[in-house]
Amino acid sequence: MNLNSETFGPIRRILAIGGVALAGSVALSGCGLLEDAASDSTSDTEVSADQVDAVAEAKAGDCLPEEMLGADRSVFAIDCSDPAAFWTITAIEADPAVTATADGTGVEDPQPIYDMCGETVGAQVPGATWTDWSMIYNETTLAVDYAFCVEANGIPSSEGVTPTVPSAAGECTLLATTQWNYGTIDCAAGDTVITSVIEVPQAEWATVDAEALAAECTASYVPMEDQFGRTASVFCVE
Repeated sequence: MNLNSETFGPIRRILAIGGVALAGSVALSGCGLLEDAASDSTSDTEVSADQVDAVAEAKAGDCLPEEMLGADRSVFAIDCSDPAAFWTITAIEADPAVTATADGTGVEDPQPIYDMCGETVGAQVPGATWTDWSMIYNETTLAVDYAFCVEANGIPSSEGVTPTVPSAAGECTLLATTQWNYGTIDCAAGDTVITSVIEVPQAEWATVDAEALAAECTASYVPMEDQFGRTASVFCVE
């Protein structure tokens, strides 16, 4: 039996004006991020004008909270000594010549994201520390104004998950998670025990037949598919 993300937990969230969608982006309506009005009266998914200014000042090495769009709408990056610092920005680029999809769930061509963040960004590679990316884009033109890459600092998530992809039999994970990534967790707190890890060669991530690969699993399996549709591993689970 395949236990996939449609059954266990939501697909990763998009932060956008007007609500929640399906990727990892922050959207701002209007004609220009630094010129047009981001409302000072924001909902949980909006970006304030002050926060947009803060993004313009962010640089590699700065840190972000677990929820990248923080509660303080005047702040984007936070001090890396802050206990809330969950991610480190590894790269950030203004006007990266990237176009968001019409529904804001991703980008038309992921190659510029791979070029900036590395080919393995967001992939569920066994034993790897979580990586991710996000963007601030113009909802009118779909032009991406800022794209940035992040890597987890190693502290447990709000759900108690260590941000490292499981890599060995006997490790436990939490499939009923609000995160896109899957990490390791104490088995007393997790909901899934991994009985075997099948790693997929990177050249086959986009084409692998996960069901055929999982034929060696004796019970259920979970294909570790990322936001770009690539499967870097398959977990046999019980």
